[in-house]
Amino acid sequence: MFDRLPPGEQVLLNELREDRDFYGVLRPDPHSGRTIKAVGKETALLWLTLQSAGPLPFFVFEDDGEALHAIPELLLDGVLEMEDNGRFLCGAEAADLLAQNRPMVSAGAQGRLAHLSEAALRYGESLLLDEPRQLAFRLYGFGRLPVTPKWTRLFRNREAILSFLGAGAGTDSRRRLDSDWQEMDDPKMPAWLVWFNRTPGKSDKGNVHFKLYVSPAAHVLPQAFAAVVEVASGRGGHFKIGSDAAGLLRPDKMVLYFQNQEALFEVASELAARLSGIVAHGVPFSAEITSDGLLSWGMDPPQAQRVLSWQEPESWRLWIVRRLAAAMIAAQSNAKSGMTPVQFALERLRHEGVDVETWTPSVSIWQKRK
Repeated sequence: MFDRLPPGEQVLLNELREDRDFYGVLRPDPHSGRTIKAVGKETALLWLTLQSAGPLPFFVFEDDGEALHAIPELLLDGVLEMEDNGRFLCGAEAADLLAQNRPMVSAGAQGRLAHLSEAALRYGESLLLDEPRQLAFRLYGFGRLPVTPKWTRLFRNREAILSFLGAGAGTDSRRRLDSDWQEMDDPKMPAWLVWFNRTPGKSDKGNVHFKLYVSPAAHVLPQAFAAVVEVASGRGGHFKIGSDAAGLLRPDKMVLYFQNQEALFEVASELAARLSGIVAHGVPFSAEITSDGLLSWGMDPPQAQRVLSWQEPESWRLWIVRRLAAAMIAAQSNAKSGMTPVQFALERLRHEGVDVETWTPSVSIWQKRK
């Protein structure tokens, strides 16, 4: 309950009171890797009602409300327990029961990016880490190439990078870049070189939802960069590339931003034709567009009503790996479950609105949270 929080916490969370449905927060275990969860009155009433074991209260089924959608998440996070044959289950054991009537989720059932994502998860599971932030960092960085002296010299500064990309001073590509795009120096993004579209009405500053990952191997970056500058001109809102060797050797080295899916897939279709056959790197935990992993997409998590102004927004992949890491570590200590930590993490993420077979965000589910 908000009124019973310490005064300092009430100050930090005071903005939440602007939502008339807000009741209070659920606190996670300090070592779980999860953050506090703001809940509405219906979910709070559900939690208070079930302090004594009993059936779900009638109001849960009266409409398609918050409490009904919250139940699987609360079960898997250990906030609620469910009875099965005389035993109360939560966490990975509850996930076993919830998944009984459908095929087990699997990250490796689809294309190349699904296989890369599965490899990242198996790698993370093998580390046996017990600190969620460390595991999330490993998952997020999976697939990065080593920063060797060769690449450090090639990508030593901005001008060296642009020259490598074929857009050095005085080139036709540079003139096209400067004509159609405006470079922005964003102190919040020191690891990126960022350009916004000069076309009136196409710049999307502060209003982007969809991102297109362009992930070529490092040695064919010039071809991909030239295609992006030309194809996205007048259509894409803005794009960014890594500003140093580490940034250009990561899988998600080039990202384009769009206000809607239609524009994203239109540009992706043209890029796929232009870049057919070039060597791909591939971005784990993104939704595949081309079968080789060169192009994929994601949708940044919605800024829900209960997000505070001082909280940093999460990117699609960061949002994914933080939840996967927290769930994997939570499952490591449950020897009674038939699920592996990876299987439990995938099951938990599925209830967040992600198709974990294809790493596609469920737009309809996320829109309900806005």
